[in-house]
Amino acid sequence: MKNFFATILLGSFYGAISAESITKNNLFEFLNTKQYITTQFTQITTLDSKERKIQGKLMANRSGQFKIEYFEPIKEIISADGKFLYKLDIELEQLDVVPQEDYFEGTPINLFTSTLKSLEESYLIESCNSLEKVVSCIVRPKSEGSFLEKLSINFQGTELVSIKYSDSFEQTVELNFEKPLWSAFDEKDLVLLVPEGIDVVYH
Repeated sequence: MKNFFATILLGSFYGAISAESITKNNLFEFLNTKQYITTQFTQITTLDSKERKIQGKLMANRSGQFKIEYFEPIKEIISADGKFLYKLDIELEQLDVVPQEDYFEGTPINLFTSTLKSLEESYLIESCNSLEKVVSCIVRPKSEGSFLEKLSINFQGTELVSIKYSDSFEQTVELNFEKPLWSAFDEKDLVLLVPEGIDVVYH
């Protein structure tokens, strides 16, 4: 299960930072201006030359809460309330409940749920380079035990367009975002609604 959780993956702009001026010195400050995110995405996972593509929707805020909904054929929803993580598998009719901190330290979802201090404590920024209006920043986790090896965060204009990372499971995962919205939303939108008859498993 830890392998699965590790491979998933999470406000309005202020200040004068633009995508063209993102550097090693201000990347995390730039990310921290995004207090909320709502976006659909396409996730492409490559392992042993085999590619798997799925689509979904992500909502997250910097209170440590998020919700990821995978569309057909996966039919899974993953939600976190800052303390626990919930994984609902509709086909298996099962809800797994896991302490959130056990699975998401140093993972990509933290880019959307962590505070500025936590980002600076968790990641090391290697570089930020601009090529043809795309700014690409390479980040590595500081924790030696992290499954994540390196992560590329890519911007175009003022938009976050994709995140790509490799991990210790020899996978490459690319998340392509569809025009993320940074406006605030009601935390009720992150609540996971569990259908009747679902088995609940605590880990």
